[in-house]
Amino acid sequence: MAASLRNKIVDPEDAARLVPRGGAVAFAGMGGTAYSKAFVKALKDRAEREGPLDLAVYSAGTTGPEHEESLAAAGIRRRIPYGASSPATKRLVNEGGFEACDMSLYKYSRLLRLGVIGVVDVAVVEATAVFDDGLVLSNSVDAAPAMVEAAEKVVVEVHTAKPVLHGLHDIFYPEPGRGVPPLESVAGRLGSRLLKIPWSKLAAIVLSREGEVGSRHYRPPDSMDARVAENIAEFLRGEAQRDPRIRGRLSTLQPGAGLVATVLADYSGDLGFRVRIWGEVAPIQWVARLGENVEAVSASVVYSVSGDEGLWSWFFSDYGELSGRLVLRPYEVTNSPEVLTRFYHMVVQQAIEVDIYGHANVSHIDSRLYAGVGGSVDHAWSSYLTILALPSITSKGIPRIVPLTAHVDSTEHDVDVIVTEQGWADLRGLSPRERAESIIDCCAHPSYADGLRRYLEKAGREGGHQPTA
Repeated sequence: MAASLRNKIVDPEDAARLVPRGGAVAFAGMGGTAYSKAFVKALKDRAEREGPLDLAVYSAGTTGPEHEESLAAAGIRRRIPYGASSPATKRLVNEGGFEACDMSLYKYSRLLRLGVIGVVDVAVVEATAVFDDGLVLSNSVDAAPAMVEAAEKVVVEVHTAKPVLHGLHDIFYPEPGRGVPPLESVAGRLGSRLLKIPWSKLAAIVLSREGEVGSRHYRPPDSMDARVAENIAEFLRGEAQRDPRIRGRLSTLQPGAGLVATVLADYSGDLGFRVRIWGEVAPIQWVARLGENVEAVSASVVYSVSGDEGLWSWFFSDYGELSGRLVLRPYEVTNSPEVLTRFYHMVVQQAIEVDIYGHANVSHIDSRLYAGVGGSVDHAWSSYLTILALPSITSKGIPRIVPLTAHVDSTEHDVDVIVTEQGWADLRGLSPRERAESIIDCCAHPSYADGLRRYLEKAGREGGHQPTA
């Protein structure tokens, strides 16, 4: 770090004073990793002394409970998008304590970078080093480049306990008329290994050693998650035998986020095709299988779930060996429709519930915002094959295959296959009534299947192309 930059190092409390009361602050970090720790706690402490700060918060995705609790204590008036993982922020948003807007992360990053959805006073980005010509980011790129471009000022929180992860990142902005150049491989590169930043924007550097435990938003996988993952693997094996495109060099897979995605990694060598991960997120279990049946991984973030924390010591010690096969990119590339449609891209997305016609609710329980179950509508929109995966019932026995969903995040147009621990329903080319019959027969829990059939029969008597009762 140059001497001219060293004098930017300040205490977190001094950096927190850069955010104006009633201002807007953007936090990079996604998947329970690579998010601000020291700075956001200093914001909370400032609010405890001065009163609520009334902030508009731009997030990159789900962070961690301690980050969320600090934000809640600091005082929020608005948050875009919503990806909270803490009971404190969930309670606030559902009680009307702040306004929240959920958005697809590709569109969000683009609109934020272009200044369409608001002005950012301060962007806070975790890095592992500050070089004279740019930042070495952490194990997440997410929306950090868009936030830096949009912000008036930038605070860099350097995580000194992590190694300098130089070589893992590829920072590139697609622009109208320019687009994204063709990639020769999933691990191909388009831009810079460093996040370029106008030094006139760099307002402060904060040092932090606070550890991460991965995404505590997810409990450890259980036997039902394992059965869902086994059924996904069996379906994909059959598809690979039937469809040579899946066995070809242009096939890619997003295993999704969360429990099923993590367990599915156990089947990576038994899918019938060479796996190339192209995802919004990459579970560390999949990264650990690089060199086995996983050829390359391209994602915005590498994250872990409960039980996988021990893999971080391996990742941070061996990251240099991964740099030719693991690439971390901004959302504007990983989630770009232009890029996704170049591949035969297969997507696994999870949901809170799905109805008998295939509409998926990923974000709400009844009328209450929940979010964070795993998946990406960006990838579902542009995929060759979208698999919606979920257990047919909750741990309390509540059905997750329902007549009509409480909220729709992915419509039936974007869902090709539904998989539960009971089996799978291939919905491609089916009418709504045919879809309903297949979902009930193949995916619903036996305790609720007859009730769903009665609903479909009653709705059918009412008539309509997609009948409802």
